[in-house]
Amino acid sequence: MAVHQHFQRLKHIYTSNASESADKHVVIAYGRAMLNTRLGGAKGTVGAQRSHHRLLRDVAFLAAASLEKEHLVDAEQFVVDVHDPDYEGPVVAAAEVVLAEPPRIIVIATLRDEEGTLIADAFGLFRPSTVVLPPDPLPEQEDNAVPPPPAMFMPIHMTPVGLVCLN
Repeated sequence: MAVHQHFQRLKHIYTSNASESADKHVVIAYGRAMLNTRLGGAKGTVGAQRSHHRLLRDVAFLAAASLEKEHLVDAEQFVVDVHDPDYEGPVVAAAEVVLAEPPRIIVIATLRDEEGTLIADAFGLFRPSTVVLPPDPLPEQEDNAVPPPPAMFMPIHMTPVGLVCLN
């Protein structure tokens, strides 16, 4: 349960800080992260390539941070290779930790379109920083309500023509 809470805390921290978080779907697991969003902007501009870089950096950060429970992680090295700078539309950014040798965490990230065509990829080297991970901005509500009563027993009888449920 503690691991799930850590992933939810990372997700809440990311979505509360992201400027256009309303159209992003974030999934975080141990050593992996995935963002579903949309790329847009002027074709061939520096801003369009920056959005590729930002998405890859964010997803790689989340994958690396999923392994570090106490502190934020910093990118020591992050290299992006953009294959299709003019692409606009829905994308999936995915990252996976390929080597975790404390204190280093090496992450590979890819940016693909709906058909699975590679748009950009990245390689990152992360280390834990001295900055403590902030608390969850949206803690899960504790449900103090009375639990529902147990399900009633429903007798089921086998007949020559099938099952009969006497409810």
